[in-house]
Amino acid sequence: MITQTNRFVRAAIRRALCPGVPLLALGTMAAIPVMAQDSSDNTLQEVVVTGIRKSLESAQAIKQTSEQIVDSVTAQDIGALPDRSVSEALQRIPGVTLQRTDNNHDPARLASEGGGVFIRGLSWVRSELNGRDIFSANDGRDVSFEDVSADLLSGIDVYKNPAADQVEGGVGGIVNLRTRLPFDSQKQLLAFSGDFNYADLLKKGFWSGNALYSNQWETDIGRLGGLVSASIGNIGNRTDSVQLGRFVPQPLPVAQDGLDAGTNVYIPNSMGWRRIDWQQRRVSLAGAFQWSPSEEWLLTLQAFQAKANPHDLEYADGDYGAYLGSAYPYSTTNFNSSGVLTSGTLPITPQLDTRFEQQHHSTTDFSFNAKWQATSRLQLTGDVQYIKSHADITSLTAFTQEGDAGGNAIPDTTLTFDISGNNPYMQLRQNPDNLTNPANYWWAAAMDHLEDNDAHSWAERLDGDYKFEQNDWLDSFRFGIRATDKASITRETGYNWSILSRQYWGGGAPMFLSTSTPSFASQLVTFNDFFRGKVNLPGVGWFPSYQLVRNGTAYAYSILKGTEDAGFGWTPLTTDWSKATPGSDNPISGINDQHEHTYAAYGLLRFTHDHTWLGRMDGNIGLRVVRTEDRASASSITISPLQNAIDPATCVANNGAAACQFLIDAQAFTAGASQPHSFPDNNYTDVLPTANIRFLLTKDLQLRFAAGKAMVRPSFTQMQPYSNVGFSFLGNTGYQPALVSSVAGKGGNPQLKPTRAKQFDGSLEWYFAPTGSLTFDVFYKDIHDYIFAGPDNETLTSNGVTETFQVTRYQNGSKGQIRGFEASYQQFFDFLPGPLRGLGFQGNITLVDSSGGRNAVVNVLDTNQTTGAADQTLPLEGMSRWSYNANLMYERSIISARLAWNWRERYLLTTSAANINAPVWSENYGQLDSEVFFTISSHFKVGVQGTNLLNSRTYLDVGGAVLAPRYSWTDTDRRYALAVRAQF
Repeated sequence: MITQTNRFVRAAIRRALCPGVPLLALGTMAAIPVMAQDSSDNTLQEVVVTGIRKSLESAQAIKQTSEQIVDSVTAQDIGALPDRSVSEALQRIPGVTLQRTDNNHDPARLASEGGGVFIRGLSWVRSELNGRDIFSANDGRDVSFEDVSADLLSGIDVYKNPAADQVEGGVGGIVNLRTRLPFDSQKQLLAFSGDFNYADLLKKGFWSGNALYSNQWETDIGRLGGLVSASIGNIGNRTDSVQLGRFVPQPLPVAQDGLDAGTNVYIPNSMGWRRIDWQQRRVSLAGAFQWSPSEEWLLTLQAFQAKANPHDLEYADGDYGAYLGSAYPYSTTNFNSSGVLTSGTLPITPQLDTRFEQQHHSTTDFSFNAKWQATSRLQLTGDVQYIKSHADITSLTAFTQEGDAGGNAIPDTTLTFDISGNNPYMQLRQNPDNLTNPANYWWAAAMDHLEDNDAHSWAERLDGDYKFEQNDWLDSFRFGIRATDKASITRETGYNWSILSRQYWGGGAPMFLSTSTPSFASQLVTFNDFFRGKVNLPGVGWFPSYQLVRNGTAYAYSILKGTEDAGFGWTPLTTDWSKATPGSDNPISGINDQHEHTYAAYGLLRFTHDHTWLGRMDGNIGLRVVRTEDRASASSITISPLQNAIDPATCVANNGAAACQFLIDAQAFTAGASQPHSFPDNNYTDVLPTANIRFLLTKDLQLRFAAGKAMVRPSFTQMQPYSNVGFSFLGNTGYQPALVSSVAGKGGNPQLKPTRAKQFDGSLEWYFAPTGSLTFDVFYKDIHDYIFAGPDNETLTSNGVTETFQVTRYQNGSKGQIRGFEASYQQFFDFLPGPLRGLGFQGNITLVDSSGGRNAVVNVLDTNQTTGAADQTLPLEGMSRWSYNANLMYERSIISARLAWNWRERYLLTTSAANINAPVWSENYGQLDSEVFFTISSHFKVGVQGTNLLNSRTYLDVGGAVLAPRYSWTDTDRRYALAVRAQF
C-alpha cells in the first residue's frame, strides 16, 4: 500500500502544478537540457538547412560543453537524421550496437529496421522522449525504437554515466529522443520531405513523407509559439533463409571421411528454407505550444503519438529430423574433420507452413512544463506527463504435408545439400516428381497466437535551480522531486497448435488440398529469385495461401474445420484470457497485471573553479534517492495433475503402505486443486550518488572523470505472480519418487529487486576544430544482483498435506564486471586543395570485455532455457568484444555525401533459441550505407540513399562454447531511396 507520506508527496506535487499557475492544467515538461549548455541552446537547436557539417558541429558542441559523458546525433535538416530508423542512427554512436533481430530468443526471423539497442554490451537501456519516460506496451519498461519515426526528431542523446537529476533505470545508459519546439527557431518555418524507397529483393517500392510547420507571434499576452509535424513512413523488405536445426551427436558405425568408427558425428535435426515478406506503415504526429507571458515565465505543452502496423508473411519448407536415427544413410553424406555434417543426400518428409502475423502498436504522450524564473538566481520548473501505450498481435500458421492416400510420405523424396561454405546448396528431388501437384498434399495442422497489451503512466516532477552569486567554487544547486504511477497489463496466449487431418505420425485420413477446400485456400510457392539467384532454388511446394491466413482465425477456421477428421483438432483461440496459463511456449500466457509507484528526490551541486593544478575545472556531485513500490495482481498456485501414477489402493495392496506414502501424499495434495496465492508488495529504496568532473587542460583539451551508482528494475514479465508445482515418479513405477526433481515447481517472482551497478568513466577529449575532435574514453562497471533462474525450497500446504517443493524462479544474485574503451575521431580536411577540401572522416571503435555475471532466461518455465542460461562457459548475451564505425564524408558547394560502414564482432544471441533449444551465435557482421544530396536552391535538396549496399549476409551458428557450426544463412534487401527535402 502507498504510505500516507507518499500520498502527501503526490498530492503536494499536483497542487503545486495545477491551481496556482495559469493554464498549468494542460499537461508536461520541456526537454531537460544538456548541462552546461544553457547559454548555447538557441544556437545548437536553430533549425536551418545546413547538412552534414553543421549536424556534426552541433553534436560535437553538445558533447564538448556537457558536464556529463554524452554522445549525440543531430539533424539540422528537417527529417534528416543520418539513417532511416532510430536504431540504425544509434549504431553510429561509439559503444552502441544493434541486435538485428526483434527477439533474440527467435533468431530465425531478423529485424527489418535495426532491432534491439545495446550500450557497452548491455541491453539495460532506458529510453526517453524529451527527457521524459517513454515505453511500449509489450513490457511497460522500454520503447521499441522502430515504433518512433526518425523524421520527427531533431536529435538523439546517449548518456553513458547519468547525473543525479536524470531519471534512474539505465545501467547500460540512457537514450533521449529530442523533438523540436516552436521557440527553437526565431523564424516561421515550413518544411517537408518525401522519398520513394525500393527494396530490391522484395521488388517493391514504398512512399514516405513528413511535414512540419512552426511559427511564433508577439502578442499582448506575451510571446506565443506553435509547432505541428507529421510523418507517414511506409517500408518493406524480404528475407530469404536456409536454416538447419541444432547439431545432435550420433556414433559413426564405420570409419568414414578420416574419422574412426564410433566417433561422434554431428547432424542437424532439421533442414529447410524460408522466405519472409514484411511491410509496415508508421504514422507519427507531434505538436507543441509555447507561451512566454513574461520574461519570467515559459509554458510548454507537447503531444506526441506514434502508431506502427507491421505485418509479415512467411513460407517455410523442410524436414524436421525424420532422417535421424538408426536408419541414417551415412554412406550418402560427408563430414569434416570435426565430425560436422557438410554435404550429401538424405531422404526427407517435406513439411510446409504459411504464417501471417499482424501487429498494431501505438504510444501517445501528453506533457506540460512550466518554468518560472522566481528571482534572478532561482528557477523553478514543474512537469506533468501522461503516457499510454497499446500493442496487439494476431498470428496464424497453417501447415501442409505431402503424401499418399494412406497418409504415408512419398518414397524417393530426397534432399541433396552442401552446407560447407558461404553459399549453401539445397535441392529437393522426387521420382516421379509430383511436387507441383496439389492432389498430393493434405492439410496437416494449424496454430494461432494472440496478444493484447496495455500500459499507461502518470509522472509529475518539481525541480529547482539556485545559482550562487560570485562564488569561486559553487555555481548552482539543483534539486527536485518526482513521482510516477505506472500500470502494465499483458494478455497473451500460448501457441495453440493442433492437428487438422493427418500428420506423418498418425491422425485421421488425409484431407487433400485439391478436394477438401476451395482452390483459393492453397497456392504453389516457387521461391523465385531465391537469394537473388546466388543460392540454388531448393524446391517448390503447395502451401496454405496468403488469402487463407491473412483474414483472421475465424475465417481460416470456417474453411479448415471440415478437414478435421481425426476425432480432435484445431479450434481457434478466443480472447478469454482466463483460460490461458503460462507454459514453456510463452511465459506470460494469461494475464499479467502489474502496478508500480516510484518516489524520487535528488540534489545536485554544480561547481566551477578557474584555477587548479590541471586548469579550469567544473562539474557536479549529486545524490538521487528513489523508492519503488511494486504490486502484482492476485494469482494462484497451479498444481499439475499426476502423470503416470497408479491407483494408491493398488499400490498399497502390492507394495505396502510405507512404500506408497509418496504416492498417497501426492494424490492428496493434488486433490486440493489450484489455490489462490498473493505475493506481498515489493518495496525497495535505492540511494544513487553521482559525480562528474571536467578539467579544461587547455582551450581545446579536456579531461573528464565520472562515477556513480545506477540501477535497472526487473521486467514486469519476470515479476509475473505465477507458480506451478507438481510431482514426478521414477520410471514406470507410478509410485516411487523420481531421483531428480520429484517435488518441484516453476514460476515468476514479484519480489525481484533491481540489478545494480557502480560505474566509472574517464575520458580525454581534444576539440581542435568545430567539426574536429579526437576522444578516448575508458569505462568500468561493477554489477551485482543479476537476474537469473535458480531453485529455492518453498513449503506449501494443500488439502491438509504439507510438502516442500524445489521451485525454480527468477532471482537476484551473481556479480560481474564490464570494462572497455571507446575511441572516436572526426574531421573535415579543410587544409586540402580545391574540391578535396570537402572531404571528411568520422570513425569510432569500441572494446567491451566482461567477467562474471549471469544470462537471464526469457521463460523460466522452459527447461531448455534454464539449462542454457546456467551454462557458465557461455559469454553474456548480446555482447561483442569489438565494434567500429567508419564514415567517409564529403560536403562542398552543392554536394553533401556520406559513405558509412558499421561492423561488430561475433556474439552470443541467446543461450537457448526457440525450437532449436541450443545456444545461437551471430557471426561477424558489417554493413555499408550511403547517401548523396544536392542543394538545388536555398529551399530545396534532392538526393539518393542506399542501405546495405554490399548485400551483407547474416550467418548464425548453433552450439556451445566448444563446437558451434553454422546453421543459418540469410539475405535481406538492399534499399534505395530517392528523396526530396524542402524548407521555407
